[in-house]
Amino acid sequence: MSTAGLGAPVASRSPADGLAPRSTRVEPLAAAAWLWALPCIAVVALLAAVFGPVLGDLLAADPADYTFFPQFAVAVHPESAEHARYLIALSLPLLISVATVATSRRPFPLAPDTSALAVLGAQLLLVGTLIACYVAQEQRIYGEIYTRGQGEPLFQQRYFTPETLLAAALLAALALAVLHVRRLRELAARLLRETRPRRVLALLAAIAATVVWLLHAVQTDASLTAGAATFRWHMGFTMDETFAVLNGLAPLVDFSSQYGSLWPYVVALPMLAFGKTALVFSLAMCTLTGLALLSIFGVLRRVAGSSLAGLLLFLPFLATSLFMITGTLVERASVGTFYGTFPLRYALPYALAFLTARHIQRGGRPAGVALLFLVGGLAALNNGDFGFAAVGATAAALVWSAAGTRGDVPRLVGAALGGLVGAFALVSLLTLAVAGELPHLGRLVDYARLFTSAGFGMMPVPGLLGLHLAVYLTYVAAIVVATVRALRRSPDRLLTGMLAWAGVFGLGSGTYYIARSHPDTLKHVLSAWTLALALLLVAAAREQLRRPRRWPSIPAAVVCFGFGLAACSLAQTPAPWSQLDRLNGPFQIKEELISPRPLVPSRNPAVRRFVSSVADGPGRFVVRRGMPVAILLPTGHRVADAYGVRNVSEYTGIDSVPTVQRTERVLDALRAAGGNTVILPNPVDSGIFRVLERRGFRLVTHRGLRRYDPSVDHSDAVMPRWPYNYVIKWVDTRHLHAEALR
Repeated sequence: MSTAGLGAPVASRSPADGLAPRSTRVEPLAAAAWLWALPCIAVVALLAAVFGPVLGDLLAADPADYTFFPQFAVAVHPESAEHARYLIALSLPLLISVATVATSRRPFPLAPDTSALAVLGAQLLLVGTLIACYVAQEQRIYGEIYTRGQGEPLFQQRYFTPETLLAAALLAALALAVLHVRRLRELAARLLRETRPRRVLALLAAIAATVVWLLHAVQTDASLTAGAATFRWHMGFTMDETFAVLNGLAPLVDFSSQYGSLWPYVVALPMLAFGKTALVFSLAMCTLTGLALLSIFGVLRRVAGSSLAGLLLFLPFLATSLFMITGTLVERASVGTFYGTFPLRYALPYALAFLTARHIQRGGRPAGVALLFLVGGLAALNNGDFGFAAVGATAAALVWSAAGTRGDVPRLVGAALGGLVGAFALVSLLTLAVAGELPHLGRLVDYARLFTSAGFGMMPVPGLLGLHLAVYLTYVAAIVVATVRALRRSPDRLLTGMLAWAGVFGLGSGTYYIARSHPDTLKHVLSAWTLALALLLVAAAREQLRRPRRWPSIPAAVVCFGFGLAACSLAQTPAPWSQLDRLNGPFQIKEELISPRPLVPSRNPAVRRFVSSVADGPGRFVVRRGMPVAILLPTGHRVADAYGVRNVSEYTGIDSVPTVQRTERVLDALRAAGGNTVILPNPVDSGIFRVLERRGFRLVTHRGLRRYDPSVDHSDAVMPRWPYNYVIKWVDTRHLHAEALR
């Protein structure tokens, strides 16, 4: 039996094939899914409208737990009702799937011709909805809530140009022609047939393409001056999480990581071995990102049944995963340069996707489930946003692919629980070794509660229609297609399981955009969307190969067009030589930069002494290695590591301390460590000064320690300028003699 280039037997037939009436091109199970879609959408929409506000009240944080400083209060927009409605919307694919399962046991009460006409209407309605999404996206204007007072008050975001749409349509037409025309199909089958040389060639090509695409994300301390300011700002946060570990803190114990709680432990190792520089850090980040992306190549190669076909699917996925956000093709900020997304959020989930695909392909033995959920548990403990979504996706993949037999269910559940417990045990051993304490799980959701529950930095979804709705419908489609395939017992369980994985992971990780619905944030979830599109493309190709004489269906054309859009992202491929020139380029003077190495602590002895010295009396400051200091600078833990002191702040920079309660926790940690000195950036009162005053802290000036008075000019405060900003110092006058000096 020959293959069709995507690993599908040309002549294979599903048991349901014979049940399909001649008057319809959609088999009964697929028709049932289409027919149930509209009623289920109506039900979910009604539930969201009625119960969204009620459930939102349960999700909202107690305002007494979050007292925001005035400077940050303008960015507080609680959206508990919107978040609740999205949680309700997550039930849509499950509801359609349950209805389809029920229909599989009892025929749908419609005549075949009526059913065919209704299915066609539903499909045309889908096409119309997607067109409306594009038009709405093109016409949408984002207002002040999306700019936070920075830049222009109004702006637009177009993800795909008319030229991109035309190119995507041509690519879709080519793909459909290959699937429909016999000679083209046979030619493709010959070209994509799996052989050992082609497998090696495809792997090398995937590695080379990944390296080329990641060159733009490699940075040195000097090259940061040429890039976008937003990239420098974000890199300060992600890099400081690793420097917190190097500085003696332990994520999940006495430090709250915003992006990844476990990866900083790993990245700290090469920085200890090769140097604590931006180059080493960015190379470590890019290596993890590359491995994560290549994990998906492994998934696509297995699903397609051909390494070359997997490569053709992987390249658009790679380009869209690292979608450009701003800048030029040379000096760009992208999803790849924002390390908080790649690799800190995506790496472990994508590794889990690879392991899940391999597990299903090998027969789904219960013994392998423990490993899956061990990795899944680590992903959840590293980052809850994407980690829990990955765990749910793996569970769905096992259920939809029917990995194992019914008699194995207790063993499967036991193995899954054992894997999760094992993950917690491993992390516990790590934190015990580093900090002498078990992990505090509250640290895992510290930022999540600040953002989602309290509403800090949140932005509303800009209307129902837009690219975000198209992304959501893609995930729904992936789960429903997996359900139909599972019900008709399609022979390729791997594709069925991974469709379920991509759909569940996409919906779960989509909460990242729903929470902060900035148009740039949507680019960060396009990677999961493209993975779902790639798998749907394989499923559509398999369906066409089952009935090669029929014209491709409307859903197949839609999927081909969507993946064609992703393929157009390849136009953003960075030229390797231009990236090497960028890394070797000279310092570019910009208004906000005063140093060729903007994130490197100053080597000026006066600045060094000022930052690292602690009070040992009203007028005496001493420097001693390892002294506890609270440094609330964007790279405060890197500063502490460079200056030989210990930054006890459990957060990165003052922007991560927007509330009175978080400030109090930092000051409590400082006092518990025996310190009495706080370093703050730029003497602009965000409200934190009043907290310091109430706790007995005084501002260090040339005339000694003074109370802060907003009506008085405090230009005499000691404010040495180091490469990133001005800094000022506050001292706890209730503990002028630091206990750590005794």
